Amino acid sequence: MSELKHLEFKEQIELLKSRNMVFKDETKAIEVLQHINYYKIKEFAEPFCSIQDEKLNYGNISFEYVLKRHRTDKHLRMNLFDAIEYIEVSIKTNLSYILGLDTLGAYGYLNFSSWCNRKEYCRHYLLEKEREFKNKIKKYLLTTTNKEIARKLNDEKKDYPPVWLLINILTFGDLVKLIELLSTSKLKKLAKQYGDISGEQLLSWLKTLNLVRNLCAHNSNLVDLKLKTTPKIHSSWQDILYINKKGKYTNRLASVLCIVDKLLGKIDSEYNFKSIKMSLEKITDKDDTYYEMLGFKNKDALEELYKDKVKSRRKKGNKNKKNTKKRKS
Repeated sequence: MSELKHLEFKEQIELLKSRNMVFKDETKAIEVLQHINYYKIKEFAEPFCSIQDEKLNYGNISFEYVLKRHRTDKHLRMNLFDAIEYIEVSIKTNLSYILGLDTLGAYGYLNFSSWCNRKEYCRHYLLEKEREFKNKIKKYLLTTTNKEIARKLNDEKKDYPPVWLLINILTFGDLVKLIELLSTSKLKKLAKQYGDISGEQLLSWLKTLNLVRNLCAHNSNLVDLKLKTTPKIHSSWQDILYINKKGKYTNRLASVLCIVDKLLGKIDSEYNFKSIKMSLEKITDKDDTYYEMLGFKNKDALEELYKDKVKSRRKKGNKNKKNTKKRKS
């Protein structure tokens, strides 16, 4: 094994050039490497890398394109995080509504056997999950700044807040774990809020979104995402997602984008996907091969996914300026 040694920025460029990465402006590249770690550049160049003669080969990919992938990935993460937050808030609202219905009331959620899937999980398992959940809530209550929760605990003389308040201090991961325990009927009722999808599909999608949300929060590479478990595919995605030679649907980013689109379509039909679509177009460089790398069939598939969901964002100031010109004439 060769010993790693410290490389000056110019030496880092020479190393990348020796591996067939192309540079248009080496002076600017040095400025970039002073602020973006060499290994981060290497990470975003990985999909174009092969091994030739026992050496890495980047196949004449340009440094500037790799940098564009890195920067565009950042914008995509921010916009996707925003979209997932919409979904998280909606799921929390609908789950707390379901867990507060009928005889369950404000505090019925504390008794797991009253709303969990008892056919799937035994009594001892549910008691253990209930104990873990209650301990977690107590820890959250020690740090929460929610004044309404403090008032309710004081007024009601309770150790735990009502479900409609409790739901807001849970993480997305906590949320998914609760949904995984739901009885079949309650899971079906929750899924129904989001259109023609099954409870199993919803749970699968939320597990995927929880993973992606964490990747977004920790600045991980999103454009080269490869899911270990492919989420359950909806029939409406068949003409959008790439299918490999084994006849299996993609486990890449496109499947995540389909999930976000499907759920947001029921949450906010006016949601503007312009920023997400623009980021994807920059990454793909209008090359079908790059669309496939993201998990789309081709360029047309991306257009189909966001058809009628991209709106121009005209600034009010520009509109007023235009009207002023008309009045002057």
